[in-house]
Parts: sequence; structure tokens; C-alpha cells
Amino acid sequence: MTQTPKPELDDRTMVLVSVAKRQWERTFDAISEPLMIIDAQYVVRRANLALADDLGAPVQAVVGRRCHELRAESSRAFPGAREGPCASCPVERARRDGAARIAEIESENGRTYRIHTYPFEDADEPLSICRYRDVTEERNLARQLSHAEKLAAIGRLAGGVAHEINNPLGGILAFTQILQRPDITDDERTEYLAEIEKMALRCKAIVQSLLRFARQGPATVRGPVNLNDVISESLRFSPYKFGARDVAIVSSLAPNLPPILGSPNQLEQILINLLSNSVDAIVSQRPGASGRVEVSTRCEGEDVVLELRDDGPGIPEAALEKLFDPFFTTKDEGKGTGLGLAVTYAIVEEHGGRIRASNLPGGGALFSVSFPSLPRARD
Repeated sequence: MTQTPKPELDDRTMVLVSVAKRQWERTFDAISEPLMIIDAQYVVRRANLALADDLGAPVQAVVGRRCHELRAESSRAFPGAREGPCASCPVERARRDGAARIAEIESENGRTYRIHTYPFEDADEPLSICRYRDVTEERNLARQLSHAEKLAAIGRLAGGVAHEINNPLGGILAFTQILQRPDITDDERTEYLAEIEKMALRCKAIVQSLLRFARQGPATVRGPVNLNDVISESLRFSPYKFGARDVAIVSSLAPNLPPILGSPNQLEQILINLLSNSVDAIVSQRPGASGRVEVSTRCEGEDVVLELRDDGPGIPEAALEKLFDPFFTTKDEGKGTGLGLAVTYAIVEEHGGRIRASNLPGGGALFSVSFPSLPRARD
């Protein structure tokens, strides 16, 4: 015989539900970072006090509005917010992939914000939790650390560049001395001057590459970039940049790679840091022996993927989780700052990408970096 539930049990359940709801609301509002829940049309369903305070409006005025419209009306408007969803907004991508996504957007007042998006469903309705925070100071620090890493690399590069320039300079000097001979013909003079010009242009190209490498360009200046071009330019002087001529650095670049939105200087810094890490690992394991690092690119869905494989000792399992932490290093004392991979992680994240490190089955390490391709390249 079925028993009728006691009314007091139902009342107790209602009280517990009410208490849980109040606790959830208080927790939501207590979070110090701006936080909101939006639907598929970018309409704000729920907003915490931090979001309302950041937008300069009461919570009641925020709920029911599209998030990009609210942002466009604030003093820290994001690019594209007046026409529709903000440029580089990760919400649609997160909803489509069914996974959390991160993007960084610079507001019109020059501040940089990191946006985290977490998709979920409520009663079969697609919703997203979005939170963001100002990371301008972090980005400035990452830029300074990146530049410091470059300056350290320039010290290694200087000797190789001096050797590279010395050869054409020797040729220029030799041809100059020949041109001073009284018996030289006009045809010979023309030929030798052409050789001098060619060698001078070679010196100029070397110096320009060094200047591009050393330049601390503005991290916020981004545009469509072909990752293959960045890699090809970076590898031109790889034997001198990394000071290990016994380590072969080879490339396998996918043709017709779609562009990504990025800063060439920062993308080059990612590659240089990863290559330095691989070369150092190989040299420390077997000094004087040969080694190999392969740089490759490919498309994976809507991502452009950069991979580096080396035949070094691999990464200790205990170090994998901490590999991108600032000041963490597996190198001997005095041989590593512990900043290179931390800077790399920050730059990748700033570009809306992801970086992963793992060990190869046959030995060696694999670094995989993925970047979202530009939307117009997919159409």
C-alpha cells in the first residue's frame, strides 16, 4: 500500500532548496571577478555584483541585455562590440566545441582582459558561464620577461652572427683590393662591384634579421599571420641562435596554412623558447653527440597546430604538471632561469591558443601549440 508523503517532509525539502538557492546566490555575488551566465543569443541571464560594478550599472539593468551591448556602452568597450559579439569572443567557439575556451581582448582604453567561457546546458538550453579579469599588468610583465629572454639569446647569437658576417666582409675587402689594381678591365670592375654589392646585401640581411629578433615590438599589435613564414624566418640562423651545430633543426611545414591572428614577434619568441629548450635538453644529455629537432605545422579542424619533436631525454613525469610554472626548471643550477616556458605559456594564452607537453613513445619530448585560425579563412 502506497503511503502519502508527510507534509512536514515536503516543507523541509522546500526549506533546504531555499537555503541552497540563497547560498548559491551569495557565493555567485561574492566572487570578486565579473561573472555572468548568458544564453545562445548573448543575453545575460544572471550577473554578479562584480560585473554590475565593472559596467557601472545595477544588476537589474544588466540582466536581460546582450553582453556585447553592455560592454559597448561602458568606458572599456571591446572591439566589435557595437556591431555584434566582441572580436575574438570565445563564447561561440566554446559552445561549438563543448569545451572551455580562453581569449584575451584589448579594450578601447588600452587595457587587456582575459575571458574564460564554460558552456553547459540547463533543461536542454545552451548556456555559458563567462568570467573575465584585467591582465594588463601580467601582460606587461610577460613582455618584459620575453625581452629579457631575447637579450640572453642575443648573447648566444652574437658569436654566430659575427662569423656569418665575417665571410662576406672578407670577400668585400678582397675585391676592394683587386679594384685598386691599375690593370683591371672595365668588365672585371663591373663584375667585382656586383660581387661587392651582393656580399654587402648579405651582411644587411643578417643584421636586419638580428634586429627583428631583438626588437621588443608592441604585443598588442596583431594582424593576420602565416605561421609558416614566422618559422621560416626564425630558422634562417638557427645554428647560431642556439649555439649547437651538432643538433639538426629541420622543418616540415604544411602548405596552404590558414592565417592566425597574432604578433609575429611574439610567435617567433614562442618558437625560439621551445627550440632553446629542446636543444638544451639534447646537449645536456649527450654533449658533443648529434641530435635532431623537428618543427612542423598542420591544420586540425579550425586550429593551426605547431609541433616540436626532439630526440632528447624527454621530460620527467613529475615535471610535466609544473613545466610552465614561472621559475621552474629541470636544468642544472645556473643554466636556466625557469622563465622561458612560463613566458611561452603566457604568449600562447594571450593568442587564445593552447600548449601541451608530453613524452614521445620512442624517447624525446613533444610540444604541441594550437592557435585558432581566422574566421574569414574558414569561409
